[in-house]
Amino acid sequence: MFPHVGWGGIPMPQVFHEHYRVYQIAMKAGKEDKEKGDKIILPSSAFERLAQMDISYPMQFELMNTSVSPPRTTHVGVLEFTANEGQCFVPYWIMENLGFAGKGTDEGGIVSVKNVTLPLATFLKFRPQNVEFLDISNPKAVLESTLRNFSCMTKGEIISLHYNGKIYKLEVVDLEPQNACSIVEADVKVDFEAPVGYEDVKQEVAKKEETPSISKEKAEEKRKENNMKLLAEARAAREKQMKEQTAKYVAFSGKGTRVDGKTKGTPQETSSTGRSQVVQPKKTKWSKKNTNRWGGKGNSLT
Repeated sequence: MFPHVGWGGIPMPQVFHEHYRVYQIAMKAGKEDKEKGDKIILPSSAFERLAQMDISYPMQFELMNTSVSPPRTTHVGVLEFTANEGQCFVPYWIMENLGFAGKGTDEGGIVSVKNVTLPLATFLKFRPQNVEFLDISNPKAVLESTLRNFSCMTKGEIISLHYNGKIYKLEVVDLEPQNACSIVEADVKVDFEAPVGYEDVKQEVAKKEETPSISKEKAEEKRKENNMKLLAEARAAREKQMKEQTAKYVAFSGKGTRVDGKTKGTPQETSSTGRSQVVQPKKTKWSKKNTNRWGGKGNSLT
């Protein structure tokens, strides 16, 4: 196979590999909205070199930070070639993945840029980094719309999804057919894992669901205690009532009636002491008279 040659029969290099100082793309005037994707801005000299090469389109590149151990790698597309010489502008989330952003880091680190040819992706699986991602009613539709701003995916990287004024972080946990793929005009099957922290939220929800049942049990115990208290109060009131009735009751305090309908001649009265006393009938003239009448002696038959 003949090597690719340029003017004068000079062989053309087939690999573009340069090093640039990396800066956030939002610092580039008029490019603040380009954070919503994976496109970078390279110098015009890079385009001149790439134009002389036999490369595949769309242009895609491997970015690597060799200043950390182990080196960090991701893959991107190119937006334009308007950066100053020696500079490269990338979205902030890419700088985070490569270790050029965050505490203890300064912008302007050296990044390695190399052109690559990637296969089309067939399968992608994401893991949201926050349970707030569950608030999106149709995440697959939102992701499909967002991925139009991307050209590559790298397994293990965390991309930023901008939606409804919020930024959601998604980790690429699985990618086929290899760890770095192109998604430009690719028929990709997308899946999701449970968000980070989902199990904790699930446990909290379970606890909240258990709380009402515990409250019901306590309420039932409280109701039983109140019923027992009311029952004891009712029993005490009844005993008090029975004692009062017993104190007022006097045995044989009623009046008897004879068979002939006349009142019994020995009525009882109640003394101040509460005891019954027999009232003796008063003697009358009639009773004395009758007594004297029958005062004689009788004779026996013998």
